[in-house]
Amino acid sequence: MPHSSGGGSHGGGSHGGSHHSYHSSGSHSGSSSVPARHAKSVPFEGATRYVYYRKHKPVFVYADYDISKKKEGLIFGRILMVLVLGIPSVLVMGLIMFLAGHYPKKLDTNYNTAIIIEDNLGVIKDEAALRKSLEAFYDTTGITPAVTTYPNSAWISNYDSLEDFAYDDYVNRFPDEKHWLIVYTSETKDDGFADWHWEGMQGDDTDPILGEKETGLFTDNLHKYLLQNKQYTVDAAIARAFDDLTPVAMKKHGDSCISPCCIVFEIFFLGIMLLGMDIHPVREKYYPKATVCDEKFVDQEACEYCDGIYIVGMHTSCPHCGAPVKPHDYYTDENGNIKRMIT
Repeated sequence: MPHSSGGGSHGGGSHGGSHHSYHSSGSHSGSSSVPARHAKSVPFEGATRYVYYRKHKPVFVYADYDISKKKEGLIFGRILMVLVLGIPSVLVMGLIMFLAGHYPKKLDTNYNTAIIIEDNLGVIKDEAALRKSLEAFYDTTGITPAVTTYPNSAWISNYDSLEDFAYDDYVNRFPDEKHWLIVYTSETKDDGFADWHWEGMQGDDTDPILGEKETGLFTDNLHKYLLQNKQYTVDAAIARAFDDLTPVAMKKHGDSCISPCCIVFEIFFLGIMLLGMDIHPVREKYYPKATVCDEKFVDQEACEYCDGIYIVGMHTSCPHCGAPVKPHDYYTDENGNIKRMIT
């Protein structure tokens, strides 16, 4: 059924149309079979100390799992999460952005395309010029525009709004959904104020062409030109609004609101998913090189060849450059701690 494309009045400003709105809601939930794992830089109960070398220095990690081994379950869980959540979410967001975009196709003209200009007010001064603008719009889009004018009394006493009147005017004139009717009404008050109103009514088949951006452009321009009554007559204002819209009506574009929202949501969702996958560049690169480092090994020394720091007692060669390290003597104290022999 036809619906408003927008309208306005001299004293009340303009308003947008009643386009169909598409809303998407949903939630993502899931569980992971990967058990909780902890790796910290400070000791905690049940943790083992590991050491790896970065930037020629030892880095200690306390973990309750073997950080040097990549768990097959974790890798499988990551792959499964990407397959189950990541790829579908990207596809869904892409589909929403595509469906919300403006990809117009000229309407088939297999209907009565006679352009109607019916002036019951005597406000249309140059019907030929107005018809020329309406024909140009029809030739570009396949949508047949129509313009009717009435006194305010035609609707104020019998309708709640001009939108309701314009709806009846449309369905009484056109048996299809391919027209765009512009209804203008006016009455001059005793104080000389021109109390004019206007409303656009578009058929459902015009929606792929007359989207919110297109009807918004028309509404803003027509209302602006009607207010400039010293420069534009009513018919000239309507013609100018159509002339402004015709060159851009068939241009393709994404939805200016939905597309950025979808992109932001997808980045946020993928970020949450990556956090859940426990991907960390340092961990991925250095943890596989980590080795268990007993708490008894505490002394550190610089390599004589590369100056890299290493843990004394753990290596026979420098973990940085591979050069042999100096031999050291140790003893075990009464508490079982390994101590370096001072000579």
